[in-house]
Amino acid sequence: MKKKIFVCLLLLVAVFSFTACGKTDVNLADFVIEERYNIYSGADNNYMVTFSSGMREENYALDGIKNNMIEFGILTISKIDNTAMKQQDYSYNITIGDFNASGTLTKNDYYNGCYSVDVNKAALNNEPVTVNITANNVAFSKELDNNSKDFSVDKSAALNIANSELKTEVSELTKDKNNKIEVVVKIINDYSTMGVKNYYWYVGVISTNNETIGVLIDANTGDIISKKV
Repeated sequence: MKKKIFVCLLLLVAVFSFTACGKTDVNLADFVIEERYNIYSGADNNYMVTFSSGMREENYALDGIKNNMIEFGILTISKIDNTAMKQQDYSYNITIGDFNASGTLTKNDYYNGCYSVDVNKAALNNEPVTVNITANNVAFSKELDNNSKDFSVDKSAALNIANSELKTEVSELTKDKNNKIEVVVKIINDYSTMGVKNYYWYVGVISTNNETIGVLIDANTGDIISKKV
């Protein structure tokens, strides 16, 4: 009798072990196709200039496959009062550590007529960033502040928080093996009524079935501000 009980226990352990080994949790970091490392900013009496940089998929396709990643760096100028920019040519010169580039900014119709450009270079090691922008009646020249340098929650920590918070929802998305996912990690900022900048990490999961879930995480406390499921 004891022998039979022992054999049954061994079978139960074997079944449990097989089930546990067969179950795998999705690690969102393995599916990141765009990630922002940092955000810099500077302002004068009239204009706000930001520089946000990181890595992203070279030839983007919503296919659940993480392909070759390349650097990007988005330089943007906007009016400090959030009104539309005057339509004219805005020339820029940017220095990121030892890297230097110059050219012309392009009107960005998605963000209230601000002007922006991708300089195809990221400040991967938090190098100093200096920007000069000129146009008719515009002369902006500053070393930008690295706002993300002092975040209590960095990009990796934000991904870990999202992994935990979205675990159930991601498991549901990926139950169908044909429904692949891709992940974006962005820095979002706003301004409080006192003029203080608040920064958040947005971790979004997009499936090949065009379903989107995500979390907004306070970059200083790690608190979940909102969740989209």
